[in-house]
Amino acid sequence: MAQTVFGQAGGGTIASDTASYAMGMQFTLSLGAPLTGIWFYSAAGAVQLPAGCAIYQMTGTGTGAQVTGTGNSSPSWSGAAGSGWVKCAYGGSVTLTSGTTYKVVVTNGGGGNFWYSATANYWTTGGAGSGGITSGIITAPDTSGGDGGQDTFVTSTVLAYPTTSFNATNYWVDVEVSPAVTVTSGPPLFPSMVPRPAVAARFAGRMGAAHSR
Repeated sequence: MAQTVFGQAGGGTIASDTASYAMGMQFTLSLGAPLTGIWFYSAAGAVQLPAGCAIYQMTGTGTGAQVTGTGNSSPSWSGAAGSGWVKCAYGGSVTLTSGTTYKVVVTNGGGGNFWYSATANYWTTGGAGSGGITSGIITAPDTSGGDGGQDTFVTSTVLAYPTTSFNATNYWVDVEVSPAVTVTSGPPLFPSMVPRPAVAARFAGRMGAAHSR
């Protein structure tokens, strides 16, 4: 079953900037899982969708590398600009690992105004608040998270690793992973049909007595 942080709920105030940015959200996984989508909230009134999206892995303080197979410089979004949550689908061929710090990133690629959504102080006093959000196997930390925490962006005309912080802002970029569901242990499907030791012993004794007659 697919999992995201925001569950396609919420969304920030529309913003537009003539500068070119790459911006997103930091997250970790408690269990490795295939990447199946990158989501972006396009608020009402927006006239342009991001021109690129990718997943980056933190490799050191202030540095990161794009995860192979996730860079998309011409994403096909599931909806139109201004229609709310839109998704760029991934086929699940890239598996993200547990315990690794990632950032899901979008960019306008220098193509005119960047129409994005923003909620200031979301990762401190509003929205998620202190402690961040855990949804399923995904954890999006608050601003105390490593390498800039959640309020991350960078001025860039191409996809890039965000390192700049501003006002604990949520830019409403989300990741979708689809962990496999496996059952390795657990109670019997029909526990009432499994004989208890004492009952089984009495039954065996009666059967033995019957055969001795």
